[in-house]
Amino acid sequence: VGIGPEIVGIKVNSRAVLEAVLAKHGIQKGQTDAKDGGDIFSKACVIIDKLDKIGGPAIAELLAGIGVSADSAADILKALQAPTVDALTEHIGYESEAVNEVKRLFELAKDYGIDDYLIFDASVVRGLAYYTGVVWEAFDRRGELRAIMGGGRYDRLLELYGGEKCQIPCVGFGFGDCVIMELLK
Repeated sequence: VGIGPEIVGIKVNSRAVLEAVLAKHGIQKGQTDAKDGGDIFSKACVIIDKLDKIGGPAIAELLAGIGVSADSAADILKALQAPTVDALTEHIGYESEAVNEVKRLFELAKDYGIDDYLIFDASVVRGLAYYTGVVWEAFDRRGELRAIMGGGRYDRLLELYGGEKCQIPCVGFGFGDCVIMELLK
């Protein structure tokens, strides 16, 4: 349909990489909020997912609302601005399996000739709590439209509906038909 990498890009990150960033500041998966019993990691992901919409200062304020110190919030925001996977690894202080997974994805994209579509963006987290691995969002490079589509990996979602016997890792995505139509126009 004639939509190349000069028109559309795909921002890529990993929830597991974000988990390493947040763990550096004491925010762990499964950690309970003393106020309401909610999962602090999930809350932080929902907050961070709003970064493009509300900006860094508002994110820092919302993170403070779940008990994240100002210094930690500033460091998290700095990590989310890392321009490359290597820069983020340096910021975290170690190379995790999740970082290697993202690097491998970029290597495979290059081998398949689609690497010019991909951009590493540490701020892509997808707000839904069930994502566990690589996450992505497609966007128009002119910046005129909202996200075209987005998705990622989720390991335990089917288990919620089918019980323990449904421990099946999955990937999925959703897209907006209106956004696609506007892009095609």
